[in-house]
Amino acid sequence: TTIIRMGENKRYPELLEGDIARASAKIDRQTRPVGLSEPELQSSGMRQDAREPIPVTAWIHHQVLWTEPQLVEAEAIAWTRDAVLVRWRSHYSVHPHHTWVWASAVTRKNG
Repeated sequence: TTIIRMGENKRYPELLEGDIARASAKIDRQTRPVGLSEPELQSSGMRQDAREPIPVTAWIHHQVLWTEPQLVEAEAIAWTRDAVLVRWRSHYSVHPHHTWVWASAVTRKNG
């Protein structure tokens, strides 16, 4: 006797399992940027905002199942003596990301 629970796909259970596997794989591929902590940022100096965003590349640590630095095309939109607030877009999100990183992780682009 087969027991069928409410909401189960009785005709094509393998399709449901495939959807779950695809959703799980998509979640596993998503990354989360890891910026400076509040104490690190507070000790970095007084914030200054850019009049216009400045094109830069920045090493930003990303947490996947581990933390991984990635070099991204970004814009510097504010800074302190030791840190820079960068804004960039990833192919995983339509919304821009904003992360504070150490100034030494940022390089101004020429042109």
